[in-house]
Amino acid sequence: MPARKEAGKSGTRSAVEPAGPALVGYRLELSYVGTGFSGWQRQKGRPSIQEALESAVARIWGRSIPVAGASRTDAGVHALRQAASFVAPPKLAPAELRRALNYYLPEAIRVCDVHPVAPSFHARFAARAKTYEYRLWNHEVLDPFLVDRVWHVPMPLAIAAMQEAGNLFVGTMDFSAFGTNSGKPSSSTVRTISDLRLLHRGPSVRIRITGDGFLYHMVRNIVGALVRVGKGRLSLAGLRDILESRDRKRAPASAPPWGLYLVRVYYGPIRRKPVAGGPLHWSNSGVRSRRE
Repeated sequence: MPARKEAGKSGTRSAVEPAGPALVGYRLELSYVGTGFSGWQRQKGRPSIQEALESAVARIWGRSIPVAGASRTDAGVHALRQAASFVAPPKLAPAELRRALNYYLPEAIRVCDVHPVAPSFHARFAARAKTYEYRLWNHEVLDPFLVDRVWHVPMPLAIAAMQEAGNLFVGTMDFSAFGTNSGKPSSSTVRTISDLRLLHRGPSVRIRITGDGFLYHMVRNIVGALVRVGKGRLSLAGLRDILESRDRKRAPASAPPWGLYLVRVYYGPIRRKPVAGGPLHWSNSGVRSRRE
């Protein structure tokens, strides 16, 4: 995907350069359409979001600078608000840097905001919570303008049953049955989901999930199970048994990547506030603490 001609593997702590007195940290908020990219993470011979950002940064600073992402989204996954960070000598004001980055980036990737931060800041390791949204199109006919933007499910879904099933995932628990093995050992498969809700309007069904962290493919695996419930092919008792089994082989197939969106990454201290008639929500600067 070529960049517009106009005005190393991150996700590790090496993405933060040694901080010196002349270095500044930058946190980027960006949106992108994941179609046509191999995902966030740089891959040899394949276009990635990280590679495009690092190329744009290199054009501005005249040298290679690693960029870290808060979420290593997969191929085809989109972002409404991804966060990224890098450290470099001071050069441009935030608004000027945003314009310069967008000048060199492909049109499918847009930097929406730039925030100066401490050089020690790392977009991934400083994140306290994330919200993802999975979008379904529940109608016999798929709107052609939504190709590669939603998962088309033509069979009618029982939305109320899906919401009831979604409530089973809210809380702190072992999500082994819903985390695909990424080939890397993990210290823990316990995660906290603070909110899972379905937003239904006409054929549009959005499943929004907020948590302190997610296993590999965890959101897509959960959505695959909820759709199975919605089709009447998996009972609540059966879903509860799968969750308690901690066995991925017992869980339904994963939802496809193109319906998934990273909505927001949260930073700063987190407080949990009870919500009347609903689960707990993450609450910090800018995070909703009540139902929409």
